Amino acid sequence: MSTARGRTPSTARRAALGVLAGACGLFALLQLGVATLLPQIQHAFGVSGTDAAWIVSGHLLVGCVATPVVGRLGDLYGRRVVLFWVLAVVAVSATVAAVAQSFTVLLVARLVQGIAAGLFPLAIGLLREGFPGQSLAGPSGVLSAAFGTGGGVGILLVGVFGDGAAAFQGLFVTAGVLAVVLLVVGALVLPETPRRTGTRVDVPGLLLLSAVSAFLLLALTHYGREGPGSALGAVLLAAGAAGCVALVHVERRSPQPAIDTRLLGRRPIWTLNAVSLLTGLVMFQTGILAPGLADAPRSTGYGLSADGATLVVVMLPMQVAAVTGGLLSGWLRQYDRMSPRAVMITSTVLFAASPVVFAFLPGTVAGLALGTALTGLATGLLGGAMAELLTLASPSGSTAVTVGINSVLRNLGGSFGVQVSFMVLAVTTTAPGYPAAASYTTVFVGAAVLAGAGIAAALAFPRTAGRPEAEVPATSGRVTDPIRPTT
Repeated sequence: MSTARGRTPSTARRAALGVLAGACGLFALLQLGVATLLPQIQHAFGVSGTDAAWIVSGHLLVGCVATPVVGRLGDLYGRRVVLFWVLAVVAVSATVAAVAQSFTVLLVARLVQGIAAGLFPLAIGLLREGFPGQSLAGPSGVLSAAFGTGGGVGILLVGVFGDGAAAFQGLFVTAGVLAVVLLVVGALVLPETPRRTGTRVDVPGLLLLSAVSAFLLLALTHYGREGPGSALGAVLLAAGAAGCVALVHVERRSPQPAIDTRLLGRRPIWTLNAVSLLTGLVMFQTGILAPGLADAPRSTGYGLSADGATLVVVMLPMQVAAVTGGLLSGWLRQYDRMSPRAVMITSTVLFAASPVVFAFLPGTVAGLALGTALTGLATGLLGGAMAELLTLASPSGSTAVTVGINSVLRNLGGSFGVQVSFMVLAVTTTAPGYPAAASYTTVFVGAAVLAGAGIAAALAFPRTAGRPEAEVPATSGRVTDPIRPTT
């Protein structure tokens, strides 16, 4: 890697890591930050909770499709160049969102912002390819901590800009400015990365993936509006199931699939993907539902009638804990205090504890703050460990593919978690405009059960990680098992 005059390789790496951490923070700002402000968006545009949920779930849905596309383009044109294009698109779409005068324009801008989901895989790839031979343990923890920082900026903007439309408008302005700054500084410090000729984008697979996800999310939306007997919801659900079968069939035949089913079948890979899918559900539920609980009036029996300052007290612990967890994860790995597997298991236990706290301690600032803090700490711990485990579990030449698939599944878990939550809350609404307390309990108990399944998946990950004896590219049709348990 070439460095600027007078800049040592270690200094260059730290500067590059700072830019990549900023990109991950921007990603979190556009995900968890906006999710926290969903009540303000709902009130500002006068839309239902189910419709407002598309500001988050639609963003995640586009991210599911954008992640493999961005990954393939990074292979073809170099990750550095593609990162700059993503930042440019985010800057423009954030500006449009900040000045949007209708919910439709805001939603379209949010859908375009879904391309930001490719920032994390690009960041991992840049660190791995731009600085070969360097450990990812510490940097992975920094990138994970950056997620908490980005979300924390969104929370603080509530206190700075107030409770209304100014809060989310200020967030989008901040995101646009940050994207431009990262673009300029990144052009100075980020290393060049190799290009791989012959890379192709799996258009049929991506179209099917987006169609399946859209069908399933639309089905949940109609069930939320019309109840469990919704005929259109049943049709959409059936179409989504049929699309899943077609997706598997197409991806098995594709020479460069967007979702490589050969990788998904390996024990190390499917366990990590299951953990991301299930914990993504809990993470985004917390980011969405905790502000809703705080915003609801006290007459509901669980609400706090919170103003901007109270919302900061409730949600900021999530972001502070995420930063702490990310840095702690890097420290634990850098000095071999815990194995990445042990860190992952610990984080899944914390994810399971969070909805339990919400279910049994609603209606108090302390209860909500504790629940969000547990989710934040779990998110930070898991981010650093997951990046290292995915690198270890990936056959040679497939790290970008496995990281991309894992990001897709985390986003899918989050998008379905958001829509299912609002479906349950909409069906059981009793108070004018607000769900019944029992419906929140149902949602959180269900989340705890699914998080328990995430613990089981983490425990199923092989104990000993090691490189395979003969590594081959994942698209060759033969994938060696990169992690084998000891006997």
